[in-house]
Amino acid sequence: MARKYKILVQKTASSNENGSESKLYETDDILECNAVWEQSLMDTFVEQGWAMEVKVDSVEETVQVEAEIKEVKRARNDKGHYKQDDLSTPDVNEAYEGGKAPKKTTKKKSTKKPS
Repeated sequence: MARKYKILVQKTASSNENGSESKLYETDDILECNAVWEQSLMDTFVEQGWAMEVKVDSVEETVQVEAEIKEVKRARNDKGHYKQDDLSTPDVNEAYEGGKAPKKTTKKKSTKKPS
């Protein structure tokens, strides 16, 4: 599997397996390394602090994450009133569409004194 690296410091290094050619690796370039010699070179870059390994999500993974994050809406009956949760079904919350309630958040109290 190809590994990806982001160049942090502009450096000149080998551009082929034999080392007979060199190229300038530019800052902020993202390289996909398939060959063993490329991964070895980038591992050296990482050790020296000149590059870092990155994970780039594919478009499909990004779409799935966005699809999972959706607004939680309260369920309503035919008259438009909010539905009540049925306590006899602890694994499903009928008060919300999709059967899951949003996670509770707590507000932090301000420690500043009023002036």
